[in-house]
Order: sequence, then C-alpha cells, then structure tokens
Amino acid sequence: MPPDTERGITREQLLVTAGVMAGIAVAALDSTVVGTAMPTIIGQLGGIAEYGWVFAAYLLTATTTVPVFSTLADVHGRKPIFMIGLALFIGGSMLCGIATSMLQLIIFRAIQGLGAGAVTPIAFTIVGDIFDARQRARMQGFFSSVWGVSAIIGPALGGLITGTVGWRWVFYINVPVGLTAALLIGLALNEHVEHREHRLDWLGAATLTGGVALLLLGVSEGSRIGFANATVIAMLAGAIALLLAFGRNEVTADEPLIDIGLLQRPIIAAGLAVGTLAGVIMFGLTAYLPPIVQGVHGGSPLEAGLAVGAMSIGWPIGSIIAGRAMIRFGSRPVVLVGTSLLVVGTAVLTQAAPIDALWYAALGAAVVGFGMGLTSTPLLVSIQSAVSWRRRGQATGLVQFSRTIGGAVGTGLMGAILASAVGPTASTILDPVNRGSIPAADLAAISDALAGGLGLIFALLLATAALTWLLAIRFMPAVHVDDHAEERAEELAADRSAGGRSRIRNVESYK
Repeated sequence: MPPDTERGITREQLLVTAGVMAGIAVAALDSTVVGTAMPTIIGQLGGIAEYGWVFAAYLLTATTTVPVFSTLADVHGRKPIFMIGLALFIGGSMLCGIATSMLQLIIFRAIQGLGAGAVTPIAFTIVGDIFDARQRARMQGFFSSVWGVSAIIGPALGGLITGTVGWRWVFYINVPVGLTAALLIGLALNEHVEHREHRLDWLGAATLTGGVALLLLGVSEGSRIGFANATVIAMLAGAIALLLAFGRNEVTADEPLIDIGLLQRPIIAAGLAVGTLAGVIMFGLTAYLPPIVQGVHGGSPLEAGLAVGAMSIGWPIGSIIAGRAMIRFGSRPVVLVGTSLLVVGTAVLTQAAPIDALWYAALGAAVVGFGMGLTSTPLLVSIQSAVSWRRRGQATGLVQFSRTIGGAVGTGLMGAILASAVGPTASTILDPVNRGSIPAADLAAISDALAGGLGLIFALLLATAALTWLLAIRFMPAVHVDDHAEERAEELAADRSAGGRSRIRNVESYK
C-alpha cells in the first residue's frame, strides 16, 4: 500500500479488534489487581521473603514460553494458540483463588504465566496481521488504552474486593473477562492456515527455561545468603552453562526457537535491549509501589491501587501521541523522549517513601507510564514492520520476551534485596487488619526498615531508567514505518518460492 493511501477499518477488523482488546484486558487486569492485593495477601499468608517470587514465577513462565507459543502461532495459526493460552490463564486464575499458602500461590501464578506467554504476544501479532503499518501506528493507542482502562478499574476494583469479600476474588475476576475474549476471538477470527512441516525446538525451550530459572534462583539466594555461597555459585554456573547451550543450539537448529537472523537487524536488536530494561522498570514499579503506599504510609489497598493505576493512565496517552508522532518524525526521536521520561518518573519515585502523599506517588507513576507509552509503541510497530507475516509472530514474541525477562530477573532480584533489608516481621504491617494490633514503637521501626528497603529498590529503578535512555541514544536507529516494505515483499516472495509457506489467507485479506 502506498504511504499516502488511507483506508477505513472493515467490519472484520472491528470484530477481531474487540476480541483482541478483551484478551489484552485479561492480562492488564491481572497485573493491576494482583499488585494491589499483594500486600494484604502477604499480610495474611506471611512470607515476605517470597514476595518477589509471586511476580517472578509468573514472569518466568510467561517469558520462557513466549518463543514457543510464537513459533506455534506462525506454524498453526494465531487462533488455536491464543485459545490455549486463554484456557491456561483462566485455569491458573481459579487455582490462585483457592491457594492456602505462598508456595501454592507461586505455583499457580506460574500456571497463569504459561497462559500469558501465549495471550499477550499473539494478541499483538493478530493486530500486526490485520492492520498495515500505518494503521497499526494509529491503532496502538487504542490497544494501549485497554491497559489504561484496566488500570483505572483494576486497582479500584482490587482494593474494593480485597477490603470487602477478600483477596481471593481478585483472581476470580479474570474468569469472565477471559471467557469474553475467548468467545469474541472464537466467533470473529476466521483463518485458514496452509501448514508446513516443522520441528519445534524443544531443546532450545528446555535450556532457555532452565537457564532463566537457575539465574533467578541464583540471584535471589545470592542476595539473601551471599554470592560466595557454594550453592549460589553452582546455580549461577548452571544458568550460564544452560544459556550458552541455548545460544549454541539456536545457531545450529533447523528451526530455532529464536531466529538469530532477526537479532542482526538494528531496529530489532535495539528494540529488544531497550525493552528488556523497560520491563525491569514496569514490573518493578507495579510490584513495589503498593508496599510504599500501604506499608510505609499506612494507606488502604484502594489507595495503593490508585497509585499504580496512574502508570497505566499515562501509558495510553503516550501511546496515542507516539502512534501519530512516529508517522511524522520516525521512531527514534519518540523513543528518546519516552526513555528520558522514564528517568524523570523513577527519579520522582525515589522520594515516594519519605513523602507521605498519594498524589506524589501517583505523579511519578503517571510520568513513567507516559514514558512507557512513548517508548513501547514505536518499538513494537517498527519491529513488526521490519518482517513479513511468517516471522511476525516470532518478532512480536521477542518484544514480549524481552520485556518479561527483564521484569522476571528484576523483580526476583529486588524481592531478595527487600527481604534481606527488612526481615520477616515487615509482613505484618502490610495487612490493614493486623497492622492495628502492632505497638506504636514497633510499627514505626518496621515502617522505617520497609521504607529503607523500598528506597533502595527505587534507586535501582532510577539507575535502570538512566541506562535505558543511554542505550536508546546510542543504538536506536532512525527508522520510519514505511522503510521495510520492499524487504517484507522480498522475504515473502522467497518463502513462497521455497514452498515453505504458512500463511493465513482470511486474516491477510483484511488488509
């Protein structure tokens, strides 16, 4: 399609869009609702030492399964893999609701993560299928607005549910939303896939999962008991060995889990590097801002949710602006502004613990969200525009992979730092009910310790934001949404001539 040609949205695109937005909403609701409820959950179940693992277990499975599901979606079509992911996510949510210990909750969150590894990246892959590059740039703001609406509803709903019927219902709320997404996609997305013979890279999946899991365990235990410990050294050595084996396997495999050729493209390499660090900031803020509001300041779950929700209010605003700005100016200047705002927002949040004001915490979160919107939309659209259909699933999956691997490692490390800084007694002040029974002197001491530990975490987030900005300045190329049209056409023609195609005729015809 010529750059100056504009097309309206068809009925088929509109219906599929509604289904995709519902699928994105289920993941968005979970991230905002669970983050709000976690201080109360810790207060009732205990185990602040495992706080980070409730998030890290989810992110671990959500991260390492993304390349698997993305490859399957490129081979078998988007729809069946998306539906499998929804089933896993809904089932994991139900199990989280009946958990009676932190160990059970961590395991069930891992099951949720398996589903999320399919739902979110494939949802955005479907967007890439049914819209051309310029349409995607404009539509991304609307898809990001799902996060904003969910962030507004989620924290308030999570705080209300936690304070009334109990925290278990914050997991059950995912069920009706997930079922709605399944119904819409099941009815609206019609695809006919021309299958090809394939060999899924199970060795790559196993070495990647094992390597990331050992890395998380090693970092977590090392922060708690010291990195000179023999067990920690063994874990980290095992992680390095498995990740090196994964890299070697990807070079030699007939159908690698991650196509190394994609990483040789400057826009993809730069986008993944920036996305990894942005994931640390995004998930770190979601996990560790509620304990400041609820534990240090003595706020309610609702107030904690409102502070986190401000991030996702800023996100869609930034995304809508980015979608239009990148068409006019290209991706690089938009990403540079976005990453600079990540620095500003995290700098504000380093003072969120000593400044007892809900509006201040919400302001910092909103600035970070605005920066995330300006950063993530140009990266996603540019990366999707750089590849043809047959590689779009894997390329989109890599975007999600980079963000969640950053979040998984980051939250795991920060959880270990927090546990070693505050001690197990800090769990008691996170529950609004139990907090009232703590003597005033003890409450003040525990609150000060928690504030110190969380202050260190947000200092790390500021350093991460600064590194993200520097990476964007150094490596982000100047690209436009129309730059790779000829490359995509040549890639698709080569694939067809080789007889190895696997395409979705009905979805492609939406364009």
